[in-house]
Amino acid sequence: MDKHLRRTPISPNNFQHRLPKYRLLAVTIILATILVCSVEQIWYVHWGGDPRVFVHAARLILAGQDVVNIPNSFGLYYVYPPLFAFLIIPLVFLPIGVVIVLWTVASVILLGWSMAAFYQGLTGQSFFSIPARTRWIVFSLTLLLTARFILFHLQGGQSDIIVLALTTLGLLLSSRKQRFRAGIWQALGGIILGGLVGVVLPALVVGPEKDFYYHREWFNKVFVTNALVTNLPSGVGNLSLRAQLARFFQRTAAFEYHGQAYQFTIAELPPRVVVLLGWLLMSALAMAIIWYAVRYRNAPSLISEWGGLALVFSIIPNFSTWTEVHHLVLLVPPYLYVVHLWYSQLVTDRWFKVFVALSFVFLTLTTRTFCGVFLSQVMTSLGVISYGMLFLSAAIFRAANRLTT
Repeated sequence: MDKHLRRTPISPNNFQHRLPKYRLLAVTIILATILVCSVEQIWYVHWGGDPRVFVHAARLILAGQDVVNIPNSFGLYYVYPPLFAFLIIPLVFLPIGVVIVLWTVASVILLGWSMAAFYQGLTGQSFFSIPARTRWIVFSLTLLLTARFILFHLQGGQSDIIVLALTTLGLLLSSRKQRFRAGIWQALGGIILGGLVGVVLPALVVGPEKDFYYHREWFNKVFVTNALVTNLPSGVGNLSLRAQLARFFQRTAAFEYHGQAYQFTIAELPPRVVVLLGWLLMSALAMAIIWYAVRYRNAPSLISEWGGLALVFSIIPNFSTWTEVHHLVLLVPPYLYVVHLWYSQLVTDRWFKVFVALSFVFLTLTTRTFCGVFLSQVMTSLGVISYGMLFLSAAIFRAANRLTT
């Protein structure tokens, strides 16, 4: 990173003396999180998170059976790429409680590694050469801003952190082979390389032919079905922009409260028109990414590379037809990026700070913890979470603008 873009505050003298206490506090919080999230999955035996589904699929792989069309004992189908079932194979002979704990621990470790790897690239320094006070403050603020998504992810034993880690690995591999000037293309290269790793690994166990069959079935029965859906589920659990269009332009219930259905239909449009509007909206987001890449291709690496990467991560959840809270763990890198800019005083612009603050308010402070169940469902049905993601993207654009003027 260019030296003139980095200004780190001086650490106070007493920070090093307090560091052991901070470390003890951090370890305590991490262990408590692992314990609570693991126990919650183990306790709810009728679902208990995705590791149960992964173990079922892993056993099907070992038996050479279809992983997509055979449900587990609770009637749940495996709707993920074969990679996650492959990763569980070494654990299929362990008690499910042990598998859940190991999966949670692995998720925490991979999240920490992904953040450290991204921050190391962002600052242009080796991770431990960054002042300890800076590391702790930037990471603590980032985790605070994204705590809702991380906890929801760990409580359900989800796989999105694995996706984040694979993408980060792909970014590292692509950056070693070629130094992309624009982070947009580096992000795409990282996603492609990470995806290839995920596709190839299961073939080591089942062979290329079976691996191709598994991916073909998943693509046809899961990916295509969700991508081309005409009657998009528009309940409050679906946070995607296309579901929001369905809530606004189809006569459908957004949520139920005490047995009463609530709608937020602005105007009823034919389903095909709503689908078309969704594709137009996705095209607009894609054009925003391309515009950023072209506009800032010659900017310093902080903007062209890492700003581009942060922008892609901030928009990814909005490209899906089905987005849930745990998918928003992919917002960790963009929040890490804006927190770094804010804390290091690289961007002091008021509108940048307003956009970051609004993204946090819309994404987190509209939950039932702060608003109650009814108001939270109203706010979610009105699309505030999607708007929060867009405000985060706007903050990245604003930062690029201020850093280049």
